[in-house]
Amino acid sequence: MRSSNGPRLALFALSGLVVGGCSAPVVDDVVSATGSTTEAIVLVERSAAEGGVVQTNVSAKFMRLSSGADPDLAERVVGGSWLDLPAPGECMILAPFEAAEESSLSGLGSIELLDVGDLTIQAGSKAMPLAARAFPDLGALVSGVFYTSRDARSDLPAPARYVLESTGSGTLDRFAIEAEAPAAPEEVRVGDVSLADGVLLEEGVGAVVHWRAGQTEARKSEADVVYVDLTNQSGTGIRCSYNDSGEGAIPASFVGGKAWGALPATATISVHRVRQGSFTAPGIDEGDLRFDLSVVGRATLVSAAP
Repeated sequence: MRSSNGPRLALFALSGLVVGGCSAPVVDDVVSATGSTTEAIVLVERSAAEGGVVQTNVSAKFMRLSSGADPDLAERVVGGSWLDLPAPGECMILAPFEAAEESSLSGLGSIELLDVGDLTIQAGSKAMPLAARAFPDLGALVSGVFYTSRDARSDLPAPARYVLESTGSGTLDRFAIEAEAPAAPEEVRVGDVSLADGVLLEEGVGAVVHWRAGQTEARKSEADVVYVDLTNQSGTGIRCSYNDSGEGAIPASFVGGKAWGALPATATISVHRVRQGSFTAPGIDEGDLRFDLSVVGRATLVSAAP
């Protein structure tokens, strides 16, 4: 969840509700003895597309890293949670994801994905048990299990108070973490056109994206970032990041270009509101939880008028 371009997303503190029972092992002693660290990565993604189709994906990974391992690299290796953002008010070029070469992983050491027992996420009155899955084979680098939602069609509300709760295992004590999810972006327009109606962008002409600004309480607004992705089928495109003020510009220099090929071309445009926070729990040295709530539409890029 770290950002490799620009500042890291602002963090809000998550409250821990429950800590482990006396029968669980004293994991802190194990960590001290081995010199390893344990990091948790929890990601809640909710996307509303054209036609009102909503998908919710939740993933959780609890990584035990060997001493000296780069946690950012480890996060990229286990996949699915890395978010590369420019600083607010700036844009960047997106390229299709490329896996790290084996030579660059030589100093990473081993990554053990820990079993934390049964894991459930609850939002309001809805509860979603997460499924434990074996991590795909990656040589001798990664072993263990990670957790995901069982069905992306199972919707969770936003905004809402979320609770992530583990029953614990022989490796980690039970815990529960509580956090407030923001609302998804609403009233999204590009220029004067609603995102739901389809957007027309002219090569070399800038555009302004509008949305309903987020809550103004300092604790929340400082932690929320809005970003816009404009991508083609190959994953090539642009990403622009903004403070959650309700408006952001896509510069003319980022609209069109050789990466799009022949015009007209169709693209996906998505507007995301992100909130990220940190937590600790018995046996977990550092935990990150990120909400990424988005609305998705279609855009057409056309050549500049003569």
